[in-house]
Amino acid sequence: MKKIFHITLLLMFSFFNNQNLHAFSQKDLEKLLKTNECIQCDLSKANFKKANLSNANLQGSNLNGANLWRANLSNANLENCSLEQANLKRVNFSNANLNRARFHWSIIRYAIMDGATAYQADFSKTKIKKTNLKLVKFCETKMPYGIDNSNCDK
Repeated sequence: MKKIFHITLLLMFSFFNNQNLHAFSQKDLEKLLKTNECIQCDLSKANFKKANLSNANLQGSNLNGANLWRANLSNANLENCSLEQANLKRVNFSNANLNRARFHWSIIRYAIMDGATAYQADFSKTKIKKTNLKLVKFCETKMPYGIDNSNCDK
């Protein structure tokens, strides 16, 4: 019985210890905050709650699991970014470049997305609630309801 208890403790410690293995790069975070640019950076699980990242260039960056609650990402370049399992509630994505970005398992709620482009973006496993998508430019975009080609150039 004592042996099972020790094994259980070891497994629990191992599990919780591994949760922090894939956290953001402090160097990348400092670069972003200093220059408002961080291309192909690891910002996974970073806390950007209420951050002003307008006009930021985050092209190709990893923002998986990041907390972007109420962040301002207006006019930001998020092309080829991974935003899987990110908190995207009340985010301002107005006029942002979301082309080829991946949003799997994220929740987008009460977001502002007017004027954003999302060509070939992947929202297929995303929960989008109480967000107006009428002014977003979609083309070859994977949505929970299928492919959206509503703004493809003809």
